[in-house]
Amino acid sequence: NTDTFECCVVVSRDGHPIRGAVLETHVAPLSEETYTLPFPRETLPGEYTVTVSFHLPEDTVWAQRGHETAFGQYIYQIPKRETICEKEIEVIRSPHNIGVRGAHFEVLFSLLSGGLVSYKYAGKELLETIPKPNFWRAPVDNDCGSQMPIRYGHWKLASMYLSNRPLGADMFALCNPAVNEREHSVSVSFSYHLHTTPAAVCQVTYEVFGDGRVKTSLTYDPVKELGDMPEFGMILKMNADYDHVQWYGMGPAETYTDRCEGSRLGIYANKVMDNVARYMVPQECGNKVGVRWAKVTDRRGRGLLFEGDSMSFSALPWTPHEMENARHPYELPQVHYTVIRAAMQQMGIAGDDSWGARPLPEYLLDTSKKMSFTFRFRGI
Repeated sequence: NTDTFECCVVVSRDGHPIRGAVLETHVAPLSEETYTLPFPRETLPGEYTVTVSFHLPEDTVWAQRGHETAFGQYIYQIPKRETICEKEIEVIRSPHNIGVRGAHFEVLFSLLSGGLVSYKYAGKELLETIPKPNFWRAPVDNDCGSQMPIRYGHWKLASMYLSNRPLGADMFALCNPAVNEREHSVSVSFSYHLHTTPAAVCQVTYEVFGDGRVKTSLTYDPVKELGDMPEFGMILKMNADYDHVQWYGMGPAETYTDRCEGSRLGIYANKVMDNVARYMVPQECGNKVGVRWAKVTDRRGRGLLFEGDSMSFSALPWTPHEMENARHPYELPQVHYTVIRAAMQQMGIAGDDSWGARPLPEYLLDTSKKMSFTFRFRGI
């Protein structure tokens, strides 16, 4: 009977608990009853989670008092009024670069390198590499059992060697991004050629606002012959000093689109190295689904804030390719960076078995129509 346990109800707004109560229940085994929650529906704008959980009311031989035996979570939203940033920005053009300057930040786009080469906030450079589209993840044991690296290898090639110029074009020619200046923002769009067979193209658009926020959009028109991909998102590097992670999403452990039933929505924090699973063979790890925002900072709290609409997010010491190349943990290179991956989705990590079954179709990326992913980042 459920009265063997203590039923707790907690309401959180945007990840922060605001109400809590104990609900008395008496439901016999193999039966069900409906109870009214002890709180009314909230009215203030925000995202609310109602978590109902059952706990041991006293110590037992197998667990102590308060041990959670089951939980469920309901999520609803009260829309917020969108705010428009009206802070002024300055756009500076030169033969080789496009610069954007605001009150506390500077952004630099390179026409030669073809991308966002610098983001400075409060005088501190926060990017170590140009953010690039990423379609690859390090194979897991289940992937190897289903020959995923062989079947999806063209996406690894596309992730490693994409460029702003078609094959055979002048490598020193300046790229010609589309620039659109608005009243309180400016957008710069770059096209990337994926040297697959058949060839494909994707676009990355950066829109810079006066508060230092950079809205980043990745779009791709699927090529039928290429099929779906392991991941659809962006990858960038920060200095390894930025090793503190906090996120509002599913947790507290790593989660994937087909491995998140035991997680719950909340605010969690750890170190970048904590996201590395101690597998005998290094492989994909540390992913988090349903992320609304994530902070990657140094010990003083300086760094980048990432915001998205239920995105997949990870912060690891190595790229997917570095993890894939190591057969043992000691073969992983010395840590120099924090590698950030923000994605619309990563394909599921397992099928019904580990020796040939592929991830179920509902956990693969849908490439039947145009794909688009948008997230934002800014300095903090």
